[in-house]
Amino acid sequence: MQTEAKIFYLEDRIRLLETEIEELNRQNRNLIESQSIQDTLLKKSLAGYYIISGGTYRIINPVVVSYTGYSSEEIIGNRANFMVHPDDRLTVKNNSLAMLNGELFRPYEFRIMTKQGEIRWLLEVVASISFEGKPAILGSDMDITQQKMTEKKLTESENLYRTIFETTGTGTVIIEDDKTLSLINSEFAKVTGYEREEWEGKRTWVDLIYEKDLARLEEYHRLRRIDPHLAPRTYEFRLVDSQGNIKNMLSTNCLIPGTKKHVCSVIDITELEEKGSELLIKTRNLEELNTALRVMLKQRTEDREELEQTLLAGIKELVMPNLEKLRKGGSEQSRRIYHDLIASNLEEMFSPFSRKLSTRFRNLTTTEIQVAHLIKDGKNSKEIADVLSVSSSAVDVYRYRIRKKLGINNQKVNLRSYLLSLH
Repeated sequence: MQTEAKIFYLEDRIRLLETEIEELNRQNRNLIESQSIQDTLLKKSLAGYYIISGGTYRIINPVVVSYTGYSSEEIIGNRANFMVHPDDRLTVKNNSLAMLNGELFRPYEFRIMTKQGEIRWLLEVVASISFEGKPAILGSDMDITQQKMTEKKLTESENLYRTIFETTGTGTVIIEDDKTLSLINSEFAKVTGYEREEWEGKRTWVDLIYEKDLARLEEYHRLRRIDPHLAPRTYEFRLVDSQGNIKNMLSTNCLIPGTKKHVCSVIDITELEEKGSELLIKTRNLEELNTALRVMLKQRTEDREELEQTLLAGIKELVMPNLEKLRKGGSEQSRRIYHDLIASNLEEMFSPFSRKLSTRFRNLTTTEIQVAHLIKDGKNSKEIADVLSVSSSAVDVYRYRIRKKLGINNQKVNLRSYLLSLH
């Protein structure tokens, strides 16, 4: 009996050991499976995972390597904050402690310096774990550099847009599909006399329009949303401001692509239209003045050309013949007279006398002009005859012809006095 009891006892122990071995095998399989899952998660995850113990990196996944530029060997064993941007180290320390203590529940952002010296932004969460029997930190982070750059560009674009919108110099609004004024700049508020708070997102532009222009502008609004080309881009309308004043406005409109909103800019042209008639009169006066100036300039050009012709003719008709006679010689008295005559002719070529003779009495011959100059100089008929080597009766004939051509033939006018009056 004792032998059988021992056999039963041994069989129970064997069954118990087999059960324990099977449980150990099951746990080992689960552990291996769990380890495989963890390895897969670490290697295939889109996020960076790491374990820090004793203030240094102990485990990292490939994602951490990808965004830091460091190899696994360069990271594992290095201090926890060696990649953190110097300006962010204190913030990262405080945020991570707050999260580990249950005081912070949202991910926090910070910058790191890659091996290549580039700045990258990370979004991180941390949790307390046990690693190799010691307290450790499990961290998970994502590279959000591209997102931060996009946010920066959007912010810069929005700031630029708002700056332009506010400082454009014209009254500008954004109008929704239902005609609500969703955004108003200060210049538009100034034109209308209303405060922004009274209109933005609360009222439509319909309440600002002069009643006789309302139907036309509402039709433009409708057509613009069917096809921007169906409605005019620029047009005039009348606006009623907060004081009830009717203002003439020039409006420019443009539909915002991809939306049913449009931008409307307005300029107050009331004063321009009121002064339109005055400007028109001034414009006409200026045109008349310009016409007069053109006539004067043309006349001046003609006078200059005529003066040039007169000078050339005077040299040819008055100076050159006397120079020729002076060159041929004669008595001393004759040479002196020719010399004085040439000097007198040159002087009077630039005087009103010569110009009047040349412009008014172009039908005088060269000899008649010479005789006229000698008469004006006080020479009598005999002296003139000696100078010209003609008879006194010939000089009388010249005197008669000159009087006739000057139109004083039948008048009791002294010829010398008349010629002197031409100065």
